[in-house]
Amino acid sequence: MKARKPFSKEIVLLENVETAVSEIVVKLQQDVLHNFKRTGAVVGISGGIDSSVCLALSVRAFGADKVLGIIMPEKDSSPESEELALELAGKFGIVTIKEEITDALSGFKCYDRRDEAVKRVFPEYDPKHYKMKIGIGQSGLYNNLPHSLLSA
Repeated sequence: MKARKPFSKEIVLLENVETAVSEIVVKLQQDVLHNFKRTGAVVGISGGIDSSVCLALSVRAFGADKVLGIIMPEKDSSPESEELALELAGKFGIVTIKEEITDALSGFKCYDRRDEAVKRVFPEYDPKHYKMKIGIGQSGLYNNLPHSLLSA
């Protein structure tokens, strides 16, 4: 077994991208096709970088006809997210479905817990008056922590 690099922010700096992609594709094929005995993948897509990479790897591993994209908007989603997800799906030639998940997230109290957590850090936060989004600053990986953006 290959020695692993210690976990750090440098772990994402790949020496050979194509080798890394090939290794991931082989692992996906092994797990999904052989271990799980499935023929493809269902990938949640938002148009963001994480889901875009997962979709690209899945299409490479299984083919576009064996990948289903699921778009899961919720009340705080940007309408642009769905547009980007559909554009992404079109680029890779996959079929998509849309599932609105606001009611499920509300039922699991996700919004309440999120708001409580944000209030502990930013006491002035009131979800009736602020929209909340957490992002990573321009310096990205080389910052120690994400910063929170509160906008009225």
